[in-house]
Amino acid sequence: MTFLTRLDDGSLKQGHAPSFALSQRGRAGLEILGAIQTFSSGTLRPVAAATFATSPQGEALSADHAAEHPALSQRERIAKARTVCEDDPVYRLERFFQRYVAEENFNRGIPAIEERRAQFLAYDAAMENAAGEAGDAGAETGSLTLDEGLEIPRYYARVEWHLEPGGWDGYDLYGALFAFGVGPYVFSKGGYAAVGIGDDIVNQRVKTIAQFPKDSYARIYEPGCGGVSTLKAVHGRFPEAELTGADLSPLLLENGARMARRFGFPVHLKQADCAKASGEADASYDGVITYALHHELPPKANRALLAEMFRILKPGADIVLADPPPFRAVSMFHAVILDWDTHHREEPFFSAVLHESLEAMLAEAGFTQIESYPLGQDQYPWITRARKPDTPSHQEATR
Repeated sequence: MTFLTRLDDGSLKQGHAPSFALSQRGRAGLEILGAIQTFSSGTLRPVAAATFATSPQGEALSADHAAEHPALSQRERIAKARTVCEDDPVYRLERFFQRYVAEENFNRGIPAIEERRAQFLAYDAAMENAAGEAGDAGAETGSLTLDEGLEIPRYYARVEWHLEPGGWDGYDLYGALFAFGVGPYVFSKGGYAAVGIGDDIVNQRVKTIAQFPKDSYARIYEPGCGGVSTLKAVHGRFPEAELTGADLSPLLLENGARMARRFGFPVHLKQADCAKASGEADASYDGVITYALHHELPPKANRALLAEMFRILKPGADIVLADPPPFRAVSMFHAVILDWDTHHREEPFFSAVLHESLEAMLAEAGFTQIESYPLGQDQYPWITRARKPDTPSHQEATR
């Protein structure tokens, strides 16, 4: 999921931030969720982590987790560590607060937006008129292509991602909810899922884009783009690059197209299942970026996606992936925290992917010069980057 939490930042043109706000009641309801989340992750979680680390079982499991040749499998260690954690009332309270906030984001957030539905709709209409006038004046514009006949994968259609009622297409004003409600009052505080306490998710994207090794790129592609949060960061670093994003969600793409017009940069957005077929030509892009995508795909779909990205990249092109860190890269306690999301925050593939290796998947697809490393606290974002070889491999040449 991608969203913008600073729609009133300096890159917006004058008048492109709304002159109205949420009601005091709606704002206060979200502000208290942000405070609960901060207390949960900033105060309770360190206590629970220390309790786990100093317990005999926690100490033994942590040592095995760090060992070059562990006695237990990764899944066995996490299962045993989860049991140890759940014996601690502070851990249980911290997890209760996390689940409560995750649910209440929507139980409180949607009514807060509904109170201002008429204003948001009028604001969007005014911004669309302004964008149309800019287009008429010769400003460079992008495009939006939806595919009503697209077959939606079962793994995607059946999930209410992140506990969002109806999934990503379940509420027509989700864009407003994240941009003006949950984003600034809750998510901007950090301390949820893989995002560390106090982390700025907007700056994390900017830092991720800085991992592209070259100074310029002509064409950059983002599969699973959601909206345009990441592509906006790409545009900031590579303003001359032609940008294309694809996603399964028509609502996210429509919101993304609206945001791109509002921020004044061109991007081509397309509805596509990139794990099957992106619809892009062979060797047609210089770079690929993904942000917080791979943990929302089953491993089989990830392998297919990376193979498709290899196909559309030119020889010598770069790919940069940002996702939560694999279990092997975090502490034993933090592995339990990440694994919890799989079962309690509608992230069905979170653990399956964190048990896997994106590096191995990239190598399997044909990429070389593969490396991975963390950027921020708690090892997030975890960067994995690679390059398509300048010369085709024997496997590729004989396809």
